[in-house]
Amino acid sequence: MQIHLYCMCLNEAKIIPYFLSHYRDIATKIYVFDNGSTDDSLHLLAGDERITVAPVETRHESFADTYTSLMNNAWKPSREKADWVITAEMDEHLHHPDLPAYLRQCRTDGITLLTSVGYNMITEAFPTDPRPLWRQIVRGARAPDYDKPAVFDPQAIVEINYRHGRHAADPTGRVTPEARRQVKLLHYKSLGLDYVCERNDTLAVGLKAVDLQTGRGAHYLRDQARTRADFETIRAQARRVPGLRLDGVAPEPTFEDEVDLLDRSGLFDPVHYLAQNGDVASAGIDPLVHFCTFGWREDRAPNRHFAPRWYHRIYRHEVSDEVNPLLDYVLEGERLGRFPGPDFDPELYRLAERLNPSESPLRHLLASERRPRKPA
Repeated sequence: MQIHLYCMCLNEAKIIPYFLSHYRDIATKIYVFDNGSTDDSLHLLAGDERITVAPVETRHESFADTYTSLMNNAWKPSREKADWVITAEMDEHLHHPDLPAYLRQCRTDGITLLTSVGYNMITEAFPTDPRPLWRQIVRGARAPDYDKPAVFDPQAIVEINYRHGRHAADPTGRVTPEARRQVKLLHYKSLGLDYVCERNDTLAVGLKAVDLQTGRGAHYLRDQARTRADFETIRAQARRVPGLRLDGVAPEPTFEDEVDLLDRSGLFDPVHYLAQNGDVASAGIDPLVHFCTFGWREDRAPNRHFAPRWYHRIYRHEVSDEVNPLLDYVLEGERLGRFPGPDFDPELYRLAERLNPSESPLRHLLASERRPRKPA
């Protein structure tokens, strides 16, 4: 099966080894359009007969328009040669346990267009481990804006018609999407704050007059303070991506798992949370989602007796400050006798109330406090 990949390059020397290690066993041909790289990119791409590198110049004073037009048309010579076309940035790694086998099944089923599920992957520093990134960086924030119709049958699709940014398209021809999306787009963009700033500086230089006038690529012009704030937001939202796990490490729950576990635990009190946090109530945000994303980091209490910052301070040698403290309490903290806050000893409460081992003392207390008091 022939799979042709098309991508752009501009000073990508850091990410190219990971790009190649990821796609070498997937793509049978890789077409790279270089927009004037001055680092080691071209050397790293040389010497593999499957890789074709061609220069491309920015046209009509717009890098964004040049790239969109390129990805809308460059793949067309593969129409008679390839079973599938992939369009991806070098830091966009399409992940499936066996993508070639899945694409064979899609051809059998008559599928012609795959839209990947996007995640903004994040780590504190650029990796030095040579293994594929999906084997070592497994945390990311779900990013619907990164969803992308990145894989299609060039014999069925007449025009892909990518819109600006190439994460949305209006394809024509025989368009048959998957019933259930199975491929993730792991966007390894936030590989440490220094790397993000470095890439912003590189790409900002490539912006031309039309890009600047229309605001396309404006995020490359952010100052370091804004870039840091954006990086911190992504880190706050990041959890283990479904289907990715580090070898030999107990898997961290996904964000969806975390929300579900806390919802079922009975230890998150949405009424209390909204009453104490008027900004969340007025914004109409789901209180539990807000707590899991930002609230615990801001020391917002999920119930009357749990103190997030206190919990992290007291149990700092056992609980990472990157872990939602209420999640830790639900998964093992209560079982180990950790206090949720300074005013509640779960083990003494269990003894006093004669609870069985499967009952949560804190849940029992919260439920008893919600029950209406009997008149004297």
